[in-house]
Amino acid sequence: MLAAPAVASGTVVVVDAYGSLTARDAISGVLRWAYAPEPRTLPRAVITAAPVIHQGAVHFASPEGGGRLLSLDLESGDVRWSRYTGVTTAAPAAAGGLVFACAEGPRLCALSVEDGSEVWAAELGGYRSDERALIGEILRSGGRPVFFGSSPAVCQDGVYLVGPDGALYALAAGDGSVRWRRELDFSVRTSCAVDEGRVYASDPTGVLHVLDAHDGRALWTRDTGVEAGDVLPVVSEGQVYVAGRAVSAGTPQLTSGAILAYDAATGAHKWSRNTGSWVAAPPAAGEGRVYLVTRGSVLDAAELCALGAADGRVLWRRPVDHRSGHPTDVRWDGVRAAPTVTDGVLYLGLPDRTLRALDAATGIVSFRFLRRRALRRARPVGVRRNRFTAGIRPALRVLLLVALCAGAGGALGATSWWLAAGAGAAPLLMAAAQLASRRLFTLGARAQQRGAYRSAALVFALTRATQLLTPPGLRSAVHRVRTLGNLTVSVGQSGGFALWKRLAAAHRYTASALARRSPGEETRLLRAQSYAMTAQGFTVFHESGRADGTREAAAYAAHAVDLYRSADAFSGRHRAEAEQADRLYRALAVPD
Repeated sequence: MLAAPAVASGTVVVVDAYGSLTARDAISGVLRWAYAPEPRTLPRAVITAAPVIHQGAVHFASPEGGGRLLSLDLESGDVRWSRYTGVTTAAPAAAGGLVFACAEGPRLCALSVEDGSEVWAAELGGYRSDERALIGEILRSGGRPVFFGSSPAVCQDGVYLVGPDGALYALAAGDGSVRWRRELDFSVRTSCAVDEGRVYASDPTGVLHVLDAHDGRALWTRDTGVEAGDVLPVVSEGQVYVAGRAVSAGTPQLTSGAILAYDAATGAHKWSRNTGSWVAAPPAAGEGRVYLVTRGSVLDAAELCALGAADGRVLWRRPVDHRSGHPTDVRWDGVRAAPTVTDGVLYLGLPDRTLRALDAATGIVSFRFLRRRALRRARPVGVRRNRFTAGIRPALRVLLLVALCAGAGGALGATSWWLAAGAGAAPLLMAAAQLASRRLFTLGARAQQRGAYRSAALVFALTRATQLLTPPGLRSAVHRVRTLGNLTVSVGQSGGFALWKRLAAAHRYTASALARRSPGEETRLLRAQSYAMTAQGFTVFHESGRADGTREAAAYAAHAVDLYRSADAFSGRHRAEAEQADRLYRALAVPD
């Protein structure tokens, strides 16, 4: 998925890179309908344009038929009308019963929402000769005319977009007449944002231009120091946010990005924050928070985080998978779809064609656990729950499940050993228990990778209960320590701070006891991992505002780094996790 999801009327709509459209229930994630284009034939276009929902219909640019604008019914998914536009990667816009779409020519068309009839069309300037990327796109598409880049932005009675000649156009929404045109040397892929009579757009050099929407005069400019590229400026609650790839001495840094916040009216710099990886998708903002996803690469991982709109403080962060899963083609790797936030839920499409729905306040995955609740009672997404209740109930559920599994496992283990001893089947019972614990561990690890932390906590609790039947050898002890560590992570992501803290202490104690009983490289690494996981957990709880754990996190991170050095992990196959613990320690030890 390379385009942002669209949400309206309790339905979330996403489109993949090949033009397949999917509509799901916004609360439960249950599939409502799907639309697949005609069989793909060369040349084919890659869809990066997001769908638009307006007046009960979904409008999106489809690659079929040489490039068409389709209108589908939001409830049933039936095609209402289709209009040929040519191959385009610019997303349409809709307002006032009209759909504004870029078409070959190049030109901007205004179509009726009801039947797709053309109301007006405006010719735009020709392509610039220095756009090498455009030439490559035309060649890859088989020589067809390609209009790609700027998506129109509609505000009141005006339509604003960057033309193929790099100029910013302002057209009247009623008849398509050009009100003004400003030549500012934008890229053809640049899109603009409009809010409260101001137009915001970034040029390829990282300069943010703010123009008056009525006459096009410059209000203020700021050199952001980031290469925004295709990343759209986002305006929300009186502030404008610019994110992209960091630029140092005129050279873009491959694995470094940044997000900056300015006052929308005056251009005063509010705050800025560096990101671990560069940003290829515009952020989402609302309700005092800014949501940003980094692209990720072979050198670093992608991450979704929520920042405070007032000061840029990290509220929560979650790792996301930036890999497409394609065994041989890595060109689809990297998160390039912008997140969408609506009614307290954050939606994000990933390169592996999965859609995530997370609680915007906490970052906890919502689809999997809201599905059963939605089938029992249709609770609107926007209804807020008490934060204390919402945080303590999952912790109590997990604690009860752990206690029940431990008790049942202990009773089952005692009974099974008594029966096995009488029948002489103890080795067979131990082998079966060991196989079951490893299978359960694999299931829990997969659930944890998908973000289903509560399901992972239950599976890991069952794994601990099954491990009571396994022999107390070194291999089984290592397996138990790893299971306890994963259980701690899952409870920390889905439960409360107090329960996580007790489990983390038990994890450290078990790993230390195993290292003292069986000295060796593997047990020393397990002990180092336990301290590193505790430091990371304290950091996450501190950034979410549920605990003041900066000092504890720094202490545990320092201990973890010392253990990694004693195990000589910085030069072995555990070098990546050792360096990650070292980076965490340096970030905690040095003030931001």
